[in-house]
Amino acid sequence: MDFEETDLGRIEISEAVIRDIAIHSYIEFLKFDPKEAKARKEAKSTVDIDLDEKVDGTKTVKITVNTKIKYGVSIPSHARKMQEKLKNDVESFSGIKVEDVSITIEDVYEEAQKPAMFEEEEEFENSEVKPELEESKSEETVEETEDEDREKEV
Repeated sequence: MDFEETDLGRIEISEAVIRDIAIHSYIEFLKFDPKEAKARKEAKSTVDIDLDEKVDGTKTVKITVNTKIKYGVSIPSHARKMQEKLKNDVESFSGIKVEDVSITIEDVYEEAQKPAMFEEEEEFENSEVKPELEESKSEETVEETEDEDREKEV
């Protein structure tokens, strides 16, 4: 896509680059690691863009996001913040005006919790660790006392 003509030549930004900027911005907004393959794959299926050239020659982009949200989070507030992040990032990195950012919340999810069985195992493991630590501490104390007694005898 032609973006700008300068006295040095033409500057082009591909549609894929604009989409990648929007995807990266979405991943950052959700505080995921952009290098994580699972996060990138999910974001690619969630974020879409549409580039448009106006009659006057200006180029604009529309961003569409179909996503899910954690239960208990304010949907309007979350969506507005996401809109702002995507708009600001795409405009600042590409120089192309973002005309519209549409957010559709398609699902609500609950944060994954450990099954009760795992929680019980952790408690059991933690209770076993403590006595071992206490035993090793008491052995150290006995050794220190024996060392001090030897020093006194000499």
